[in-house]
This record gives sequence, structure tokens and C-alpha cells, in this order.
Amino acid sequence: MPYCRRCGTKLEEDVRFCYKCGTPVATFTPAPPARPIRKDPLIVTAIILIAIVVTAVIVSAVVFAPLHPVSFNQTNQVNQPNINTLNLNFQADVAEVNVIAQNLTGRTILISTSATGPTGIFGSTNPIQVTFSNETAGNTLTVTSKVTNVDHGPFSRNLRVTCKIYVDPSVRLNLNITTETGQITLIAAEPATFESLNLKSTTGMVQANMENGTVIAGDISLKTTTGAVSFRMNQANVQGNDTFNLQTTTGKVDTDITENKTLSGNVQVNAATTTGAVNLAMNIDNGVGARIESQTQIGQITTNLNNFSGDKSPIESNNYPAESNFLINLKTSVGGININAAYQSSVGPNIRN
Repeated sequence: MPYCRRCGTKLEEDVRFCYKCGTPVATFTPAPPARPIRKDPLIVTAIILIAIVVTAVIVSAVVFAPLHPVSFNQTNQVNQPNINTLNLNFQADVAEVNVIAQNLTGRTILISTSATGPTGIFGSTNPIQVTFSNETAGNTLTVTSKVTNVDHGPFSRNLRVTCKIYVDPSVRLNLNITTETGQITLIAAEPATFESLNLKSTTGMVQANMENGTVIAGDISLKTTTGAVSFRMNQANVQGNDTFNLQTTTGKVDTDITENKTLSGNVQVNAATTTGAVNLAMNIDNGVGARIESQTQIGQITTNLNNFSGDKSPIESNNYPAESNFLINLKTSVGGININAAYQSSVGPNIRN
């Protein structure tokens, strides 16, 4: 029951004026009940979308912000006298690897690892781990080393990791070096003896340069899955009958051989790719001969020959078979084969019984 808002007199429900003081009785129309936000699908959807966008912005700012600069350097070495053989097993997941045969002044091997670049807020300020161990048996030193990037965040791919491996050229070398992602380069800056050489990358170029005075006394393998393979042999010597396997799946294979001195054995060269070109540059003379076979499924074989006979495949130097020989197989599934081969001495084709 209402009351007069002026004098407080108790009134009937339907009166319009206070019968005591004459004040009009105020009437109120209640507002319709508000619709709960939780029952309005459009508002709920908008709130959810806004929340998602805000969350994404915050997460991106936190995760992708390069807040930690990385500057990593570590050197491992072995100073072991009276060593005549070095066995090296080196592995990296993401690194550019340079192998250099160079006099180390009393050191048999030195591995320098460096890394620079950014890592995210959840990344480590020291994301590179290096393990290094060595053991000696008689006159043989065996070294095992591994470089691992433990930062798997979005900025880990921006780290530049470089490994420089210096080996003593005065010892006999057995090198087994692999990286998952990155280039591998071997340079024999001084004459060295390689008993075995295995360079392998999953994604990255693999190349080796064997210069004058280098001795190859075993098999060589240069392999990558995605990337180019490059092998150069310039007046190196060969001991025994050796095999060179130069192989990639996607990429070209370049082989450059210059030899004018008789070798102490024969060499089988297998240069192959699935998709890409195979290129051979050969310059031989004196007691060095060559036979070259080529095979491509989709592509052309082009030749530029001097004192070689044959029509694209096989072709042979005019002195073949010689005292020492290169037996070369060039193969690609999709790609061309390009051969520039010269035997410098002007001799007629060998007459075989």
C-alpha cells in the first residue's frame, strides 16, 4: 500500500492525490528486465574474439621478442705428442663447419665453436652445448665431439653457429664429420694425408679441396640431401685403389680434377644426383688416363673434349688404359651432364690386344 511522499499519510492503491495534503501520488513503471549478457550470442562471440586477439598479441610479444642476445665461444684442443694418426668423429645439429689441415705448433687438433644471434624470452642465454672427449691408444688419438643447439624456440634458427676444426697435417687423418643443417668445407691448406674422409650434411653444401702435395690413402665420401657437392683435386697423390662417392639428392655435383703425375693406384669416382646437374672438369697428362661413363634420364649430355675419344658415353682419354686411371661414373635423373675433359699429350688412341 502506498504512502504520501510529502506527509506520509497512508493511501489507497488507486488514489491519485493525497486526501490530506493534496500532493499528487507518483507512479512508477518498472523497466523491463535486462537481458543477461551470457544469453546474448553476439555479445558472447564478440567477447571471445576479443579475448583471442588480445591473448595472441600478448603471446606473440612474449614468445617472439628477441630479448636474449647470444654470444658463445668455446675452444677445445689436444696437445698430445708422438701421435701419428688422428681419428675424429664430429657431429652438429645446426652449424657451419670448416675443416682446415694446418700446422698447429704442438697441437694435434683444435675445435673452436662460436654462436651469435637472438633467442626468445623463453630461450636460453647459453643455448649451445659442446661435448668433447679424447683417448689415446698407442700412437693413435681418437677425438669425439658434438655441438648441440638446445634452444628449440622460434629464434633458434636465427643463431649463427660456426665450428672451425684445425687438424695437424703431419698425422694421418680419418675424419668423419656430419651436420644436420649447415655447410661443410674442407681445405687442405698444407699437404696432409687422408686415410678416410666422410663429410655429410642433410641440408647444406659439402665441399672439399685437395691441393698439391695432399695424399689420399683411402676412400672419400661427400654427401648431402639438399644442397650442392663440390670436390676439387689438384695434383694430389693417390695411394692404393680408392673410391670417391660424391652424392646429393637435390642439387648439383661439381668435380674438378687436375693430375699430370702418375698415381700410386686407380680411382673410382661416382658423382650422382637425383635432381640437378653433374659437372666434370678434368685435365690429365702423362701416365694418367680416364674413362668416363654418363647417364641421365631427363637432360642432355654435353662434352668439350681434347684427346678423348667416344660419343658422350663412354669416352676415354687417348692413353687409356694408362699406368694409373680414373674410372668415372656420372649420373642424374633430372638434369644435364656437362663434361670438359682434356688429355694434354698429343698421342693417338691406345691399341689394345
